[in-house]
Amino acid sequence: IAGAVSEAWDPSPELDYPEEFRFLIEPGELEANLEKYDATGTLNEFGRQLLVVNTPLLDEDGNPLPPSSDDAISGIPVQQTEDAVREEIEAVELPLTPTPFTALTGGEMEFRGKAAYMQRTGRYQILFHESWVQPVASEELALPIVLDRSGDTGEWPRLQGSVKLYLSRFLHIQTDLWLNTMGTYFPESWQIPPAPVSPQSLIIEYPELPELLAEELLEPDDGAFSPLSGTIESEDELEEPIDVGPVYPWRHAVQLQQKRKMRSTEVHYIDHPMLGVVVLVSPITDEELEAMAAAEFTPDE
Repeated sequence: IAGAVSEAWDPSPELDYPEEFRFLIEPGELEANLEKYDATGTLNEFGRQLLVVNTPLLDEDGNPLPPSSDDAISGIPVQQTEDAVREEIEAVELPLTPTPFTALTGGEMEFRGKAAYMQRTGRYQILFHESWVQPVASEELALPIVLDRSGDTGEWPRLQGSVKLYLSRFLHIQTDLWLNTMGTYFPESWQIPPAPVSPQSLIIEYPELPELLAEELLEPDDGAFSPLSGTIESEDELEEPIDVGPVYPWRHAVQLQQKRKMRSTEVHYIDHPMLGVVVLVSPITDEELEAMAAAEFTPDE
């Protein structure tokens, strides 16, 4: 708080996401999205999840069919299919490295104890805390990692932006972050234009509507508006307020743009009066990589 008063912040920071970027892979979030949207999905090389929503099964009247409760698949007992799948998985040669840019579990986080202590003191708020494995590329080839998913939610979190780790003789980290604030250090009437939201990390493709369902939607009731036909049957609809989308709930954003040379195995702190970044880069041996890959790709019993 003292820093917010003593510093002269840029009233109009230039906030933007990089043109080329990637996301961290959050395994739990990927599975939750598949279940939430009842979809099948793929993950591209940049950590973006592509979902195709499953077409519901309908009866001849267009009503959804209940899920099947059969204990067999195509006449084959379930246990037999599970055994066949297990044998097929065991026959596949495991990769020697884990999937890069995948968020690790809490037990694998180097700073988990210190982060919890900082949060308990009440003096700090942890806005982002992740650990992952990645190959380190040159500055030209390395992609910034977008840390927030505001493009999926349409909401502005306190922390937004990206970080980039690359090798140029020495390790370097480049931060392009900003902290959304209530701007109490400016006059009450001051407010910047809304900060941008991140690129989307989740792309959803919906199936074509079944013919019977589409016909129902194309025949609006009297006085109703049909989004498919685009016709207005009642003048009352013209008086409805226009939805302008989410409203930026903050008044200002404090930017943290820095490049820092680093050494592996050393903790580095990027200082700032209103937010700080603590970074540790640790080299991983071939044996450790193989162990992590085995833990990732070996199915649970």
